[in-house]
Amino acid sequence: MPLVQVRIDDRLIHGQVVVGWRDVLKPQRIVLCSDEVSNSDWQRKIYMSAVPPEISASVLSLKETIQVFKNNKFNNERVLLLVDSPKTIVQLVDAGVEITEVNVGGMHFKPGKNQITPFIFVDNKDIENFRILFDHNISLEGRDVPTRPPIDIAGSLEFYQE
Repeated sequence: MPLVQVRIDDRLIHGQVVVGWRDVLKPQRIVLCSDEVSNSDWQRKIYMSAVPPEISASVLSLKETIQVFKNNKFNNERVLLLVDSPKTIVQLVDAGVEITEVNVGGMHFKPGKNQITPFIFVDNKDIENFRILFDHNISLEGRDVPTRPPIDIAGSLEFYQE
């Protein structure tokens, strides 16, 4: 399964993904990995309605996403994997899913979160999960749209200095 991008974006499927990144990445399938969305018919329908007809899409639980990767179900497709938090990426990596780089496209303000870029707000748990990914040699790039220069998340959080 050629992963064209693994993206953290708490909005999951929206305009930046299906308009901005589609032309750059040319995905054939979007895999939305979320236990919450996969267990809600109305949320699933809303997200699926945002996917252009020329792109296939799957809304899967974490467990189903792990199985898809282990069984190479979409092996002949260019896949864009969307998750809503760094914790989900850590869970995928811990389950043996091979991920080498992550695009952090949007983690928006919520109480208790601090801003590290104009579009990324984190709390201590997010930082801990980014650290785990960094320690697994996973590149962490902050970029909401393809026209913006990438931001090195590990550098922004000063992981290099420890």
